[in-house]
Amino acid sequence: MKKLLCVPLFALLSSAASAATIESQDQLLGIWAMTPLNNGIANVVEFKADGKSDLHPFNCAAPSEREVEVSDYHLSEDGQTIHITSPYQSFDLQVLEFNAKTMELSMEIEGHTLTFSYVKGNKIEPLCALYR
Repeated sequence: MKKLLCVPLFALLSSAASAATIESQDQLLGIWAMTPLNNGIANVVEFKADGKSDLHPFNCAAPSEREVEVSDYHLSEDGQTIHITSPYQSFDLQVLEFNAKTMELSMEIEGHTLTFSYVKGNKIEPLCALYR
Protein backbone atom coordinates (compact mmCIF):
# COMPACT_ATOMS: atom_id res chain seq x y z
CA MET A 1 0.00 0.00 0.00
CA LYS A 2 2.87 2.40 0.67
CA LYS A 3 4.08 1.96 -2.90
CA LEU A 4 0.71 3.10 -4.26
CA LEU A 5 0.83 6.29 -2.19
CA CYS A 6 4.34 7.16 -3.38
CA VAL A 7 3.43 7.15 -7.05
CA PRO A 8 0.65 9.79 -6.85
CA LEU A 9 2.77 11.96 -4.55
CA PHE A 10 5.70 11.75 -6.99
CA ALA A 11 3.37 12.62 -9.88
CA LEU A 12 2.05 15.62 -7.93
CA LEU A 13 5.56 16.86 -7.13
CA SER A 14 6.66 16.40 -10.74
CA SER A 15 3.73 18.39 -12.10
CA ALA A 16 4.37 21.18 -9.58
CA ALA A 17 8.01 21.39 -10.66
CA SER A 18 7.09 21.51 -14.34
CA ALA A 19 4.71 24.42 -13.68
CA ALA A 20 7.75 26.61 -12.95
CA THR A 21 9.51 25.80 -16.21
CA ILE A 22 9.28 27.28 -19.68
CA GLU A 23 10.01 24.44 -22.09
CA SER A 24 11.30 26.59 -24.96
CA GLN A 25 11.69 30.20 -26.01
CA ASP A 26 8.79 29.71 -28.44
CA GLN A 27 6.38 29.41 -25.49
CA LEU A 28 7.53 32.79 -24.18
CA LEU A 29 7.07 34.64 -27.49
CA GLY A 30 4.37 37.26 -27.69
CA ILE A 31 2.82 40.05 -25.66
CA TRP A 32 2.54 39.76 -21.87
CA ALA A 33 0.69 42.39 -19.80
CA MET A 34 1.63 42.71 -16.14
CA THR A 35 -1.06 42.80 -13.48
CA PRO A 36 -0.72 46.29 -11.93
CA LEU A 37 1.46 46.62 -8.84
CA ASN A 38 0.24 48.58 -5.80
CA ASN A 39 2.01 51.69 -7.14
CA GLY A 40 0.18 51.45 -10.50
CA ILE A 41 3.02 50.09 -12.62
CA ALA A 42 1.49 47.84 -15.27
CA ASN A 43 4.19 47.30 -17.89
CA VAL A 44 3.67 45.26 -21.04
CA VAL A 45 6.52 43.24 -22.51
CA GLU A 46 6.80 41.68 -25.94
CA PHE A 47 9.24 38.79 -26.30
CA LYS A 48 10.39 38.40 -29.91
CA ALA A 49 11.89 35.43 -31.76
CA ASP A 50 15.17 37.28 -32.38
CA GLY A 51 16.00 37.36 -28.64
CA LYS A 52 14.87 40.97 -28.20
CA SER A 53 12.20 42.17 -25.83
CA ASP A 54 10.31 45.46 -25.93
CA LEU A 55 9.20 46.78 -22.54
CA HIS A 56 6.30 49.22 -22.82
CA PRO A 57 6.19 51.14 -19.52
CA PHE A 58 2.72 51.98 -18.18
CA ASN A 59 1.58 53.39 -14.86
CA CYS A 60 -2.15 53.28 -14.13
CA ALA A 61 -1.77 55.78 -11.25
CA ALA A 62 0.09 58.37 -13.33
CA PRO A 63 -0.42 57.82 -17.06
CA SER A 64 2.24 59.36 -19.31
CA GLU A 65 4.11 58.64 -22.52
CA ARG A 66 7.43 56.85 -21.99
CA GLU A 67 9.91 55.36 -24.39
CA VAL A 68 9.92 51.66 -25.16
CA GLU A 69 12.93 49.93 -23.60
CA VAL A 70 14.58 47.39 -25.91
CA SER A 71 16.58 44.59 -24.26
CA ASP A 72 18.07 41.23 -25.08
CA TYR A 73 16.68 38.20 -23.30
CA HIS A 74 17.80 34.62 -22.89
CA LEU A 75 15.93 31.67 -21.40
CA SER A 76 18.13 29.42 -19.26
CA GLU A 77 18.64 25.81 -20.35
CA ASP A 78 16.47 24.55 -17.48
CA GLY A 79 13.69 27.02 -18.40
CA GLN A 80 13.54 28.46 -14.88
CA THR A 81 15.23 31.84 -15.46
CA ILE A 82 14.88 34.63 -18.00
CA HIS A 83 18.04 36.74 -18.19
CA ILE A 84 17.45 40.33 -19.37
CA THR A 85 20.26 42.58 -20.62
CA SER A 86 19.72 46.21 -21.58
CA PRO A 87 22.12 49.11 -22.10
CA TYR A 88 21.28 50.18 -18.53
CA GLN A 89 21.22 46.95 -16.52
CA SER A 90 21.17 43.16 -16.43
CA PHE A 91 18.97 41.03 -14.19
CA ASP A 92 17.39 37.61 -13.85
CA LEU A 93 13.70 36.82 -13.56
CA GLN A 94 12.87 33.51 -11.87
CA VAL A 95 9.94 31.59 -13.36
CA LEU A 96 7.50 30.76 -10.55
CA GLU A 97 4.55 29.68 -12.69
CA PHE A 98 4.00 29.38 -16.42
CA ASN A 99 1.30 28.24 -18.83
CA ALA A 100 0.10 29.36 -22.25
CA LYS A 101 -2.02 32.22 -20.82
CA THR A 102 -0.33 33.36 -17.59
CA MET A 103 3.07 33.52 -15.97
CA GLU A 104 4.49 34.62 -12.66
CA LEU A 105 8.07 35.85 -12.35
CA SER A 106 10.16 37.09 -9.45
CA MET A 107 13.39 38.97 -8.90
CA GLU A 108 15.54 40.05 -5.98
CA ILE A 109 16.09 43.78 -5.48
CA GLU A 110 18.07 45.02 -2.49
CA GLY A 111 17.22 41.96 -0.39
CA HIS A 112 13.51 42.02 -1.29
CA THR A 113 11.71 39.61 -3.58
CA LEU A 114 9.34 41.21 -6.07
CA THR A 115 6.72 39.08 -7.82
CA PHE A 116 5.16 39.96 -11.15
CA SER A 117 2.07 38.33 -12.67
CA TYR A 118 1.44 38.45 -16.42
CA VAL A 119 -1.42 37.65 -18.77
CA LYS A 120 -0.80 36.81 -22.43
CA GLY A 121 -2.47 39.27 -24.78
CA ASN A 122 -2.87 40.23 -28.41
CA LYS A 123 -2.07 43.95 -28.21
CA ILE A 124 0.08 46.41 -26.31
CA GLU A 125 -2.24 47.68 -23.60
CA PRO A 126 -1.96 47.71 -19.80
CA LEU A 127 -4.33 45.92 -17.45
CA CYS A 128 -5.32 49.15 -15.68
CA ALA A 129 -8.89 47.91 -15.18
CA LEU A 130 -7.40 45.64 -12.48
CA TYR A 131 -5.73 48.53 -10.63
CA ARG A 132 -7.30 49.37 -7.27
